[in-house]
Amino acid sequence: MEESGSLRFANETAQILYGYSADEFKSLSILDLNPNFDEERFADLWARSKVEKRIRLESTHCKKDGTEFPVEIFVNHIEFEGHAFNVSFVLDITERKRKERLLKSLSEATADAVGSDFFVSLVENIAKSLGVHMAIITECTDSSKSRLRTLAYFKDDTLQENVEYNTEGTPCKLIMETTDPLFIQEGVQDEFEKEPGIEGYFGIPILNDSGDCIGHIAVLNNDKLQLSPEEQDILKLFSDRAAAEIERKIASEKLLEAVDEVKSLKDRLEAENTYLQEEIKFEHNFQEIITQSDRFRSVLSSSEQVAITDATVLILGESGTGKELLARAIHNISKRSDRPLVKVNCAALPANLIESELFGHEKGAFTGAIAKKVGRFELADGGTLFLDEVGELPLELQSKLLRALQEGEFERLGSTNTQKVDVRVIAATNRDLEKEVDDGSFRADLFYRLNVFPIQSIPLRERKEDIPLLVKHFVNRFSAKIGKKIVSIPKRIINSLQGYHWPGNIRELENVIERSVILSSGTSLELGDWIPKSTTQSVTTELDTLHEFERKYIIHVLQKTTWRVSGEKGAAKILGMKPTTLESRMKKLGIKRGFSN
Repeated sequence: MEESGSLRFANETAQILYGYSADEFKSLSILDLNPNFDEERFADLWARSKVEKRIRLESTHCKKDGTEFPVEIFVNHIEFEGHAFNVSFVLDITERKRKERLLKSLSEATADAVGSDFFVSLVENIAKSLGVHMAIITECTDSSKSRLRTLAYFKDDTLQENVEYNTEGTPCKLIMETTDPLFIQEGVQDEFEKEPGIEGYFGIPILNDSGDCIGHIAVLNNDKLQLSPEEQDILKLFSDRAAAEIERKIASEKLLEAVDEVKSLKDRLEAENTYLQEEIKFEHNFQEIITQSDRFRSVLSSSEQVAITDATVLILGESGTGKELLARAIHNISKRSDRPLVKVNCAALPANLIESELFGHEKGAFTGAIAKKVGRFELADGGTLFLDEVGELPLELQSKLLRALQEGEFERLGSTNTQKVDVRVIAATNRDLEKEVDDGSFRADLFYRLNVFPIQSIPLRERKEDIPLLVKHFVNRFSAKIGKKIVSIPKRIINSLQGYHWPGNIRELENVIERSVILSSGTSLELGDWIPKSTTQSVTTELDTLHEFERKYIIHVLQKTTWRVSGEKGAAKILGMKPTTLESRMKKLGIKRGFSN
């Protein structure tokens, strides 16, 4: 060009770049190509080039179609045969500027960002800097690497909700399999069925320190994708940073899980400690089972057989017969004995609190729930749960109990998260559950689930041979507690106690002996005024002929054995006679199956 700014020559490369022909160039001024110049600025540049001879600058030029593009210009001032010219070499630096813009944008946006902020800033600035349709960053959801979850998803200039997707039918699958970058400039939708509308694709794997692929960064465009090798290298550079952030995220999640696990364990241990402290304060009827009754020993034998299994046990019997003691014996010789036996008395709690007691609740689950509570099922995980008086359980709660028994899972009140536990259940009741099933007050499916291994606890009136042992045990215990020394128990007292029918069973006997120890003034046990009242009442209500008494008692035993005569659990065994002798007595007394008196 001349000092006036007129263009004298443009080579073929310049003609292609600007879109002008050689003749058209000769009619142009530098001011037509460079919108940043006016006559004054060009004059200053000319004067400067005349002095410095060589000048480098960056500016913007316009093509014939009006498109502006960044350029780097190398100006050389020459003088020839009295004429001065500026010979300029012009480079299109569009790609370089885009690369610089990409690097600057990503660096500035992500420099201080961590975690999810980093992922969001990264994809947003990739998409905006490259002018592409979509950018995503993902992590693998499992070891097969066949399913990915987006950590940030930017599409159509908007941050989208994260999604999970299968890699089958997408170019992402190739990256997961090869752990190599993949660049497809156009034709993606023709090759991959799950990418409709997508033409260009570039993806790079995110590798951890061990070289395992843990995710990827992908750029997708609905037009042909223009991406220089330098730009690809920049994205690869940020994939290393992404790997560090994903590993930081995984470590943080594991830490949070560990903290939650520790907190859950702490809550459980606190609840277990509270429960055990309550158990320590509670004075059990026995430290060990005391019996010399063959019938009760048979019950203990059955208990021992079922104890080594995880089968659900249903202990049936009257109040005060030691059902809880049997439950503890079963637990103590089971493989779960190193974990606690957790007790719930279904009759002692209001109906609206039983569910919370069994399954726990979250803070705010109901009025008064000021903190999270670990339920008894969760507390008994790995151990045994004893449901005392299970017949008192409200009908509406029985289905939830059934699910916990069958599946080992439940939800705390106020929570949708399912808790899984491994609990062995022993239930007890003094009610006739079969009758209640018939009446519709107890679920049949729950009854059958509880009644896997039924054990009948024997009333004290049917094991009166144990009364002397029990009396001695209670006398020793209460004497030590009160500070008395009672060394003898008169035979007449034992006879009186064995002559009573004990409707309250062992619990009633315990109370009578405690009262007697208190009333005894010497070293010999005294019953006080208990005998006259109790014996008189007992005798006056049972004055039958010997014949009638025998008949009633045989019917009573037959009913207890469901009219089974022979066998280990038959009536003959209980009555201490041969089956043929019992059948003969039944015939003589006119006893037939179905008699109630």
